[in-house]
Amino acid sequence: MQIGEKIKNYRKTAGLTQEQVADYLDVSTPAVNKWEKGNTYPDISLLPALARLLKIDMNELFSFREELTEKEIGQFVNELSEVSLDSFIKAFEMGKNKIKEFPHCDSLIYSIATVLNAALTLSDIDDEKKLECNKVIVEWLERTAESPDEKVRISSSFMLAAKYIQMEKYKEANIFLDKIPDAVIDATIMKTNVLAHQEGTDVAAFFLEGKLMQTVTNIQNYLYKLIEMEEETGNHCKAEEIAEITEHMVSLFGLWDYGKVVPYLLIAVYRKDVEKCIQLIKEVLMESQKPWKMVESPLYYRYADTVQGKSFSGVGNNFVRALATEIENKEEYEFLKGNKELEAIFSQYLK
Repeated sequence: MQIGEKIKNYRKTAGLTQEQVADYLDVSTPAVNKWEKGNTYPDISLLPALARLLKIDMNELFSFREELTEKEIGQFVNELSEVSLDSFIKAFEMGKNKIKEFPHCDSLIYSIATVLNAALTLSDIDDEKKLECNKVIVEWLERTAESPDEKVRISSSFMLAAKYIQMEKYKEANIFLDKIPDAVIDATIMKTNVLAHQEGTDVAAFFLEGKLMQTVTNIQNYLYKLIEMEEETGNHCKAEEIAEITEHMVSLFGLWDYGKVVPYLLIAVYRKDVEKCIQLIKEVLMESQKPWKMVESPLYYRYADTVQGKSFSGVGNNFVRALATEIENKEEYEFLKGNKELEAIFSQYLK
């Protein structure tokens, strides 16, 4: 943000008019107007008085501050998430500009990388642009993986390992996996108790709902992977049993209904059963068009008015694009490539 914009924003926050600022500093009103438009700059001798008038210090006026508070990061991330629902490119530029403004704020950089990485997966931008943006996100995460902040460092390493596995760069993935401690103490319940005493039961319950959602989603992903492993080792009956458990889990924990179909699709893909795959892909696509009504679950209802809660109401088409891209690019779907019925199904949803 330019100094002129800062003067304007802080002036309005202080409830001052341009005329009042001009009177206080003994300059003309047009001079203040020119500062705010960026046409000219205040004389250096006026800066201490200007900062006092606007109730800020010189560091804030000149962006010497290198870190943002947790609250400021949270507010920006919420704005970024909302923008990403409409335009990934706009959100990407917004995040990039913020990082330029605060290049040493590791927590901010990691948070931006997390939001944009999730948005990139569901975006409809072309593959070349997607690779370009992915490269930048990886660069940001590699920076934060060296952070002195342990939480940021470990989280960044975990995310990088996941991305490198996705790119089938297993050597690089292992480098970052080795940086993650084997055992990290889970302080969730203690944190919940502290929040309840400091900020109230609702705030603590909201925090716990988020942790629960994260944990349940992780368990769901573990089960998906276990199904694949059982198929690979020839334990087909075990894979089917785990698929049934995974299906029931969706209802029990109020997850998105398409998750009931995914375990059976994983089995069909492993067995290269074309007919079954097409039938299940149809079901997955149909379910993906229905919003995840997470707020109707007693487990997550506090998310109703949050960015996360609202975002799940409109991800259907993005999910279709992501699935189509996965089938087109991943080796395990090779047997489905060129299937006219499948192409017709996707074209119906993507028209």
